[in-house]
Formats: sequence, C-alpha cells, structure tokens
Amino acid sequence: MNKTSVGKNAAILTGSKIFVSMLGIITSMLLARFRTLEEYGTYSQIIMIADLVSSILLLGLPNSINYFLAKEETTEKRQKFLSIYYTLSTIMTIIIAICLLLALPMIIRYFNNPLIEKFAYVFLIYPWASLMINSLSNTCIVYGKVQKLLYFNLIQSIVTLLILLIAKGLHLPFQIYMYFYMSSLSIFAIIGILWVRKFSGEILPQIDLEVIKKIFVFSIPIGLASVVGTINIQLDKFVIGRFFTTEQYAIFANASKELPVTLVATSLTAVLLPALIRLLNKEDKRDAVELWGDAANISFCFMVLIVGGFLVFAPDIMSLFYSEKYATAEGIAVFRIYTLILLFKSIYWGIFLNALGKTKFILYSSVLTLIFNFIGNIVFYYMMGFIGPAVSSLIVIGIMAFIQLIFTSQLLKISLKKILPWRNFMINIFQTIIIGSGFSIVKYIIFPCNNRSFSILISIGMGIIWSIMYGIINLKTLKRCWQRLNN
Repeated sequence: MNKTSVGKNAAILTGSKIFVSMLGIITSMLLARFRTLEEYGTYSQIIMIADLVSSILLLGLPNSINYFLAKEETTEKRQKFLSIYYTLSTIMTIIIAICLLLALPMIIRYFNNPLIEKFAYVFLIYPWASLMINSLSNTCIVYGKVQKLLYFNLIQSIVTLLILLIAKGLHLPFQIYMYFYMSSLSIFAIIGILWVRKFSGEILPQIDLEVIKKIFVFSIPIGLASVVGTINIQLDKFVIGRFFTTEQYAIFANASKELPVTLVATSLTAVLLPALIRLLNKEDKRDAVELWGDAANISFCFMVLIVGGFLVFAPDIMSLFYSEKYATAEGIAVFRIYTLILLFKSIYWGIFLNALGKTKFILYSSVLTLIFNFIGNIVFYYMMGFIGPAVSSLIVIGIMAFIQLIFTSQLLKISLKKILPWRNFMINIFQTIIIGSGFSIVKYIIFPCNNRSFSILISIGMGIIWSIMYGIINLKTLKRCWQRLNN
C-alpha cells in the first residue's frame, strides 16, 4: 500500500475534484438550460429517491472500505474483504432496484408526477452503478492510487458532458438522453471493478458470514446515521415536492444543490481518516488533534471565501449556473441560505467519532437532527413558505455540528478551545465581512447594472480581485498549516 503525506494526497484528490467539478458544473448548467423545468424537476425527483432508498438499504456498507482496508496489513486479507464487499454490494443493489420498482406507483402519487413512470429503468441501473463508482474512489484512496483516480473521474465527467452535448446537437428527447447516460454509468462501473481487480488481486464472488457480521457491526450504526443524514438533506425537497409544483421543485432543487465547493473538505477528510485511525491506535491524541486542526484551518479559510462570494453575487451565480428562469427572488433566497450551511460543511465535525469507532453517538445525533429538522420544516414552512425548510436546515445543522464537537472534546479530554483554531476561523469570517461589504456597496449601490450578462462579467472580475486580496492576506497562515500537514 503506497504511503504519502496527507497534504499531497489531499492536493491530488482536490485537483481531481476541481477538474471533475468544473465539468459537472458545465453539465448541470447545460442540462438546466436544455431541458424544461418539468423535465429537470422529474430528473431531480428520480435521482433523489434512488439515492435515498440506496442510503437506507445499503446499511452503511460503503463506509466499511476505508475502515477495514486501512486496518488490514496483508494482501490476502484485503483481497478477501473486497471479494466479500463487491458480492454483498451487488446483492443489496438488486434488492434496492426491486424495492424501487415496487414503490413506483406510490412515488408517482406522492409527487403527483406521472412522467416519473417513463424513467423507471433508472431505478434498475443507477443504484448499482453509482455504488460501484463510489466504492472505487474509497478503494483507490486506501491503496494510494489517488493520481490514477483523477484520470478515471476526469474521463467519466468528459463522457457525461459529451453525451449531453450530442443529445442537444441531435435534438434527442430527454428519454433517449437518459438511456445513454445510464449506459455510460454502467460501463464506467464495470471498468472500475476491473481496475480494482488489477491492483488488488483477483476478486471473486464470495460470502463469509463471519466477515459480513463484522462489517455490519461497524457499518450499520454509521449507515443508519447516513440514512438519517440523507433523509435530513432531502427532507426539505420532500416538503417542497409535496406542497409545490414540479416546476417550483426544480427551482428549489437547483437553489439547494450543493455546488462542488466542499471538495477541499471532502478530500482532506478522505485522506485524514486513515491517518487519524493510525495515530489514535498509537494513543497519539495530541498529534491527531493538531493534524485535524491544520486541515480544518485550510478548509475553513477556503470555504469562508466561497461563502462570502456566493452571498454577494448570488443572483448572477444562479443565472450563470442554471439560467435566468431559476434566478427568481425565492430561488436566490434559498440559494443564499444553503450557502450559509456550507460553513458547517467545511469541516467533518464527527471525524474523531468515526476514527474511534463511536458510531452510536453519530447515529443518535443524526436521529435528533432529523427529528428537529422535520419539526422545523413544518413550522418554518407555515411561517415562511418556500424558504422555510431551508431556514430550518441551517439552524438544526449548525446546532448539531457543535454538539458533535463538544462530545469529541469530552472523548479526547481536550479543551473545546484547543481542539480547533477558533481564532483563525473568526479572523477569516471578519475579513470576508469587510471585503464582501465593500464589493456589495460597489456593485449594487455605486455602480448598479441591469444587464445580466454584463453583471455576471463584473461579478467574475470582482470575485477574482476578492480571491487575490484574501489569498495574499492569509498566505502566511495557510503556508504554515500546509507545511505542518505534510510533516
């Protein structure tokens, strides 16, 4: 197993996600423009349901890869685990597909959208293909194949974009486009399995009840937490889907969509978890906390810049990404609320709970988050209407993030003041408020612009200047954290 620094692996993984995310943004932009609100709304509803049911029935299985492969030292044991994992995954995704097809009439009635029936085949393909591709990413990280993973993800994103462009160029119906898209997902899933076999050894269908029991003992609590977390994320859309039209659902779906700006946080988390597990196994809590603190410093600094820019330039961003038909007053308001939620996603607050195997607390906090968010969704919907569910998510996610952090502090017996670089966080927020306020005054008060295309160009220019200023101000701190991260 290749061993490189956390920083370098995170940098490679982040670079990969930057390229892939750029292509993903382009694909989303074109899809929102090429298809009607009804078609895009239907597509969003199908993918949401498929992801939700998969999360529920997989019982946290994908989370087992990082944990078990990182712990195993011999090639034979890792090979055996992967054989069992892929066999079990295939069986469970077949069950998922059957459940989705049986529930199809109920899904159509809930969303009051008969168009969903035409895309029922997606329920047969998407759960398995997406799981196989996600499993490849986790496996490559543990085996140190991060750089090659970059190429795989890049090629897949290019193919997805080309399929959309060809469908548009040939004026193909949305149904045909979805046929080609699902076919490409299946092909890349198969390629991913063959690639894992190449660097890990032969993977054969295998069932070992003892190993499966160990996997589920670890994964079910995290899986249940993941299920609750997924429901929590999709809960807002469920409320909107029930009380508003398919067209309004499409606007909310795009406004609430998490743009690929958490890539620094997710990349750092992916490579940090195995490192933290190794440090904590050696009872080296101090180094583990320092490592997390440096990673959090880099991630939070980046995220505050993004959040500030998104808040200030929200109308232009919505119009640029999804076209003017999505940039309604309510859509922009929802977008800004979900932008604030990104601050709480700049750090994985429960990473030490995962590393220490305290998965039950993750489950309990996730269940509480879901309960409070469900109540909040209903209350704030009646109080605020369209933006109510988004407000509820912001409040509940913020509270639960700090509850996980408090428990982590108690578990590690380290002061809450010392567990993260709070002073740097507040400095980053203050810098962003000052710079953002200045740009807001210039853009909206001194030099207002009614031409959307020109306004977008102005926002891009201001965003570049903002980023340079912010980067220069924080360069010394970021450089110091980066050096410590790699040492």
